[in-house]
Amino acid sequence: MTDQPPGEQPYYPESPIDFYLGDSDEKPIYTLGFFLKWGVIFFLLIISVILGMVITKAVSQLPNIKVLETYRPIQSTQLFDRSGNLIANIHGDEDRVVVPLRDISPNLQDAVMATEDNRFYEHNGVDVRGTFRAFIADMSADESVQGGSTLTQQLVKNLFLTPEKSYTRKIAEAVLALRVEKHYSKDKILEMYLNQVYFGNQSYGIEKAARRYFKESAKQLTIAQSALIAGLLKAPEGLSPYNYPEAARKRQLEVLDKMVHYGYITDKQRDHAAHEQIVLNSRIARPSKHPYFVSYVIQELEKRYGEDIVRRGGLRVYTTLDEKAQDSAEKAIYDGVTSLKPFGVKQGALVSIDVQTGNILALVGGIDFEKNQFNAATMARRAIGSTFKPFVYLTAFRLGLITTMTPISDRPVRYGNWSPHNWDGKFLGPMTVRTALMLSRNTPTVQVGMKEGIDEVIKTCRLAGLTSPITPDSSSFLGSSGVSPLELVTAYTTFARGGIYLQPTAIRRVEDSRGNIIKIDTPTPRRVFKQDYVAELLDILRDVVLKGTGRNAIIPGRQICGKTGTTDQLRDIWFMGITPDMVTGIWMGDPANKPMHGVYGSNAAAVWHQYAIQFYKDHNVPPQRFFIASDDFAATHGLIHLIDPQGVAEAKKKLGAEGKLANSDANEFTASKSDSHDQKSDKSHSHKDTEAAKSASGSSTRPETATSSHKDSNALPPNPAIIETPSQRQAKFRNWEKTLQKVQEHLNE
Repeated sequence: MTDQPPGEQPYYPESPIDFYLGDSDEKPIYTLGFFLKWGVIFFLLIISVILGMVITKAVSQLPNIKVLETYRPIQSTQLFDRSGNLIANIHGDEDRVVVPLRDISPNLQDAVMATEDNRFYEHNGVDVRGTFRAFIADMSADESVQGGSTLTQQLVKNLFLTPEKSYTRKIAEAVLALRVEKHYSKDKILEMYLNQVYFGNQSYGIEKAARRYFKESAKQLTIAQSALIAGLLKAPEGLSPYNYPEAARKRQLEVLDKMVHYGYITDKQRDHAAHEQIVLNSRIARPSKHPYFVSYVIQELEKRYGEDIVRRGGLRVYTTLDEKAQDSAEKAIYDGVTSLKPFGVKQGALVSIDVQTGNILALVGGIDFEKNQFNAATMARRAIGSTFKPFVYLTAFRLGLITTMTPISDRPVRYGNWSPHNWDGKFLGPMTVRTALMLSRNTPTVQVGMKEGIDEVIKTCRLAGLTSPITPDSSSFLGSSGVSPLELVTAYTTFARGGIYLQPTAIRRVEDSRGNIIKIDTPTPRRVFKQDYVAELLDILRDVVLKGTGRNAIIPGRQICGKTGTTDQLRDIWFMGITPDMVTGIWMGDPANKPMHGVYGSNAAAVWHQYAIQFYKDHNVPPQRFFIASDDFAATHGLIHLIDPQGVAEAKKKLGAEGKLANSDANEFTASKSDSHDQKSDKSHSHKDTEAAKSASGSSTRPETATSSHKDSNALPPNPAIIETPSQRQAKFRNWEKTLQKVQEHLNE
């Protein structure tokens, strides 16, 4: 043994791996425990620093959750008819309609919370227990982080984060969820979630899912339906009841069990829901109701707001569509085209406009939208044939070149290399302007057109509302230029208002996704023609219906003006029908512009008649009279019958007694010797007009005095029913006496 100092014991190493420092008389200080202890501390410090840096980076890049105050998810735009009924949804990539929580069935809310977050109303955005359980399961399965997300976390993930699965994103998700819970109520969060989440089958949000799967609103969902839809959240496409009905059924029962487990429903309710028969809505995509009208509205909306806003902005668009009128229009065109198909008619179009407002009541652009999306009512540019003639004659009226009784001859004419002819190959000789337009003779029309010039005619067209290019040559007098049905009806509606142009519209009001009204330009009425000239024109167009080519349009008891039209080789047939309250145009033909056979404008008039008869059955619109010409104009232009039925009777009686009536060429009751046939028919027409006016005088009429004081106003005249007192009738009679004096003076000139 070695020598040791007294009182001290020798040192023996505690273990063979303790560090010993040679001859030192102290114990070794760097043991294995020392290094393990500080190693763990240093490791945890490094991890903490790294974790802090990760969290700091993740948090620093998080969006401001206050954007939710102004955030609106992608929504479908909804179209409504004039009565507020939904007719179509317009959507882009995401078909969604946002609804408030009060309009979502409590059954659905409970089903979603039972399956996705049963402690939703208890946690503050992050369910620590649920997250820990999911974390342990993921670690043991050696998988990426998944599961354990609350509804709030799912919401912020969908709105703000990428779909990657990582711990960094999970941290960001948790932080955002905490922030959202701090600023918004639970109900608001649940509302945002249910409107944002995807339920499969192109259904974004609960309202669209409810309508797509069950054709019900979210407010009406039963427990059984709610369980099926809530179950889709686990795998929206993989549990589709259309593709995988057994899997969807199994998942539905699981949801019902969870609803019982968490106390949302009773066992009895669960059993009842489990046995409820689920009837799915047809998966076949159907076009929207009235697709041609809807396609036109979409086109107009995209011009104003752009495609992105229309298809993703959740607008609420209230249109002018009259659904009863639209149904009647679609049926009339379908029936008309079908019945005339053997004669080469393959397509048709109809546009109907309210005279007073300019609202488009009905618009049909074909008979089968699924096969042909081309909207013939708005996109086609077809030659309009004889329906162009009123523009030629109105031009001459406004220039003072002719009156209705101006003599003209239906005879062969030649202008350079062009020699127009009539549809029947005949020439009827001398006649009046009235008869020429009533019988739709071509050569008199060309003669009038050449006298006034094509530039003046084009000016009339533009003032009336035609916007398509019109070829500035002689053939245009007979309607060779292409015009859409919508344009033509617009122009004829200008006639119906007595020369007041009003841009037609299919949109009454537009609201954004929050219900704020978006300002739209309101069309302003503008007088473009003197009322007297238009009255002169419409008086002839009444003859077209009463005695000419438009007789198929007659509706007993109603005043109707109209004009038929055909084009070369019968490639198009038209009828434009005017009543004091509604103007409707019909076109039929072949989209490939092939000739038809055995059909005429009178066939289009018959289709108009079918539509108009049903229109007046569905709408309580009393018969009305057209506006009248001023006394001076009527007295000197052969239009005395337009003044007043009683006044006409007195005027005819007094003038006839003086033997002056047959000597004038400036009123409708006389004609040249070579036109004796027209004289006879016009007398008959005058009598008919008088009788028709008498029958209408007790109904709704325009409150116009003999002086037509409103005729130069831009305001649209109202149409209230009026009842004359004896004193009013006496005053009117005195006014007629003055008119008769003017007529007498004219006759003596």
